[in-house]
Formats: sequence, structure tokens, C-alpha cells
Amino acid sequence: MKMPLKAAAVSLAVLAAVTLAPALMKPGQTFLPFALKGVDGKEYAVTLEQGRLTLIVSETAGGAVKTVKSHPGAVLIDFWATWCIPCREGMPTMQKLHEKYGPGPGQDEGGLRLLSIAMDEPGSKKVKIIYDKSKVTYPMLYDPSEGRPGDGLLHSPQELKAPYDAVSLPVVYLIDAKGAITHVHQGFKLEEAAAFEEAVKKALSGAKS
Repeated sequence: MKMPLKAAAVSLAVLAAVTLAPALMKPGQTFLPFALKGVDGKEYAVTLEQGRLTLIVSETAGGAVKTVKSHPGAVLIDFWATWCIPCREGMPTMQKLHEKYGPGPGQDEGGLRLLSIAMDEPGSKKVKIIYDKSKVTYPMLYDPSEGRPGDGLLHSPQELKAPYDAVSLPVVYLIDAKGAITHVHQGFKLEEAAAFEEAVKKALSGAKS
């Protein structure tokens, strides 16, 4: 029995959409380096230097650029959006992880660095409003960075969207000290918070071994 031409075309279109749809990156894969600006006006670049996870924070003050480099034990990337209710419900959990496992003042080795990336339109005023009203103290990134040709970094939330499959939000990636993704989670349920904290502890303990 032959399939009608129209039905066949629809089936092929659906198959192509499924085949070409982005997929979540998996544990064991190396993360993709990026640099974005935060609501605090600083630029945050997460990359690898000589096989070590590296965070570079830059800010301009008085016409001079100040740069601080550190090597976290792990980096947690939280993709979210202002319109995503589960994303906002998960913020208190993220804040607790930030407070419990984040580095101390002046600590440039080890610890968890938590970075949220807003997938709203670049420069969205809503992101800044929510950040100001919330009680989170971890960096919230949402604006593109300028970048340099050939630097190997992704420079806007939209460039990160497809490779990190930051479409069905929230999406969280945990990266260890060597740049490997150790945990991926999509969605948010409060009862899953304990298991996620265990993943953070495991990533940090691996960085010390």
C-alpha cells in the first residue's frame, strides 16, 4: 500500500525535525568554552587552560581593565529564562549550593562557581529586575561579550542555545576541574535537590583527588 504523497512529505518533515533537533550534552563530554557579560557589568569567561577549568572575570573601572583568574573545582551552569516558572522556583536551591560550596573570599583554587545564563533576549530589562528583587548572589549572565576572532569561545546566549540544548528550561550542567561534564539535569523538582547536591559534592571531591 502506497503512502499518499502529502502524508509522506509530512512524515519526512517530522523525521527530519527529530533527527536534526539538538540534544543535551552528555556526561563525559568536554564543555564548550564561553564568555558572557553579567548584570553586574563584569565579563565572565569559562575556558580550559592547560587542561584546567579556568574562570576569568574582567571589569572596567576608571578606564582600566581588571582581570581575576581562578581555577574552580567545578562550575555549575544554570540555563533559565524570566518566563520559566520552574527556573525561578529553583533559584533558592541554587543559592544554597552557591553559599555552601562556593569559594571563600580571595580563594582562587577549588570550590564551586555557579553561573546562571538567562535565555531571554539580550539586554532584557526583565532579567535585571528579577535579579535585583531576588536574593541570589551568584553571577547572572545575559548579555553578549565582544570577543576576539579565533578565541574559541561562544559569546552570546543564542550561540550557546543549540549546542547546550538550552530550549526546554531549566537545563543545568555540572563541569569538573578538567572540563568534563559530570552531570546534566533538565527541569526542576524540589525532591531532586538532594541528589543534585550529591553530584556537586562528587565533582568537587574528584577535583581534590
